[in-house]
Amino acid sequence: MKRSSLIMSALLAATAATATAQGAHPQGGTLTVPIITATFVEDFNPFSNAQEDLVRGTMFEPLWTHNVMKGEIDYRLAESFAYADDLMSMTITLRDDLTWSDGEVLDAEDVAYSLALGQEDATLDKTGKWADGLLASVEAVDPTTVRVTFNRPDSTFDWYVEQAYIVPEHIWRDVEDKITFKNADPVGSGPITQVTTMRDNQVEICRNPHYYKADDGLPFLDCIKFRQYSDNSQIQPALMAGEIDWGSNFIADIESTFVARDPENHGFWYPANDLVNLYLNTREAPFDDIDFRRAMSMSLDRETIVDLAAYGYPTVATHATGLGEYYAADFDEKVDAEFDQYVAYDPDAAIALLDEAGYVDVDGDGFRETPDGAPIDFGIQVVNGWTDWVQSAQMVAEYLAEVGIKATTETVDWSVYDTALKEGTYEASMNWSTAGVDPIQAYNDYFHPDRVGQSWHTNHGKASEEMGALIDEYGETTDTARRDEILAELMTYTGETMPFIPLFSNPTWYQYNSSRIGGWPSAENPTVQPVFYSSGRKLIVFEDLYQK
Repeated sequence: MKRSSLIMSALLAATAATATAQGAHPQGGTLTVPIITATFVEDFNPFSNAQEDLVRGTMFEPLWTHNVMKGEIDYRLAESFAYADDLMSMTITLRDDLTWSDGEVLDAEDVAYSLALGQEDATLDKTGKWADGLLASVEAVDPTTVRVTFNRPDSTFDWYVEQAYIVPEHIWRDVEDKITFKNADPVGSGPITQVTTMRDNQVEICRNPHYYKADDGLPFLDCIKFRQYSDNSQIQPALMAGEIDWGSNFIADIESTFVARDPENHGFWYPANDLVNLYLNTREAPFDDIDFRRAMSMSLDRETIVDLAAYGYPTVATHATGLGEYYAADFDEKVDAEFDQYVAYDPDAAIALLDEAGYVDVDGDGFRETPDGAPIDFGIQVVNGWTDWVQSAQMVAEYLAEVGIKATTETVDWSVYDTALKEGTYEASMNWSTAGVDPIQAYNDYFHPDRVGQSWHTNHGKASEEMGALIDEYGETTDTARRDEILAELMTYTGETMPFIPLFSNPTWYQYNSSRIGGWPSAENPTVQPVFYSSGRKLIVFEDLYQK
């Protein structure tokens, strides 16, 4: 890896005096963010998921991103896109001044190459649209034009393109195994590409010397410093001590532990984000019984779980139909009313349902057995170090015990958690859901059979060809009435099958320290949902930040 401190010092010195064309802010300064991991490794491969938060967006910039909070498309590498009248293709037009961080031209050939990677290898298909059969071909028409041809009419591909990593063809075409490739000397397109520090507990990545917005003085900040922490409990004191500028983690009692220490500079903003569910493997007993799943759900006091395990920050889930507060505008009162009883705290009803279904305590140990006499004892998987979720899972197990269901919290490493969810080898697992541009994206990840094995949210046993066809039809029409009908059918299917138990809407975990860095979004300045782990939304936030 190239880490010439002299070269980087010269680069930073040369650019530090540069201001934007509008004279907004001078360049300089470093943003410090925490990353929960055992150790940093010299791996900047965006496809391997090894250190995705270090590379997404700021190192590998998307073609565009949807700013859902503003209802706008923020164009990045692309300057526009357009669907054909028959919805059978999309034409993407790139900026004409793009360059990779090594000085090579970034053009349509790079974009076509990157989007086509998933055709032969599903693990490289970040859009998921080769896997579900939408894409037929991708071609570079000219240096700034890419045409994507579909196998069926579609009006939603732009929602998924922003997840794709655009990588330099001149680097990646000679890489034989693109998943295990470490990419130790990364070449990217975003504002922050140059790795200047690589240690077990700290990585610093600094500005791209060939960034296409350099003439506008962007980015304002020189570098991002990623600091390693083992879990949330280590991040909280670091944030309180002013060691971190941007936090994206659960912080206990934040008003008194963080804000009160420096009310002028310490802030947080928790807009609603993804719905957190307890996913159940419905292929295995006792989860193959809808009565058992519903009884589990009714045994949970979500209000208390949210208040005690997460300090009241999340929003309690009140519907069993698959959508949380992030999609509140899309709730269907008629459908919700049919299934809301199954997410209401009603332990008496849970006990009655279990009794009626034949789940009784045969051996007198206080816990129920299945109708055929087999013991019930399962683990709820959650990632080690996710303290609020660990506490939530523990409380779930406690409430289940109160109705005679034996469960334990099973804390695991990310790799185990990731594999179990994708391969469907878990018993029960806490995980989030998709919070995208449109609610159909959540259902696509819940039920489309082409997402099985690719997504954390699909391999519960209730994905189906029928639901996949509905999801596909949604993207093939612009008829809003038909789209509403399709959503209602998917909501009903979710309520009827209940392959996951909604717990709460996760807040967008976001804390900021403005003593050194300015430009933060907030409830008073809601420029974008401040999600650090989203390629585009992180990029929008970062572009506004500056050294005070």
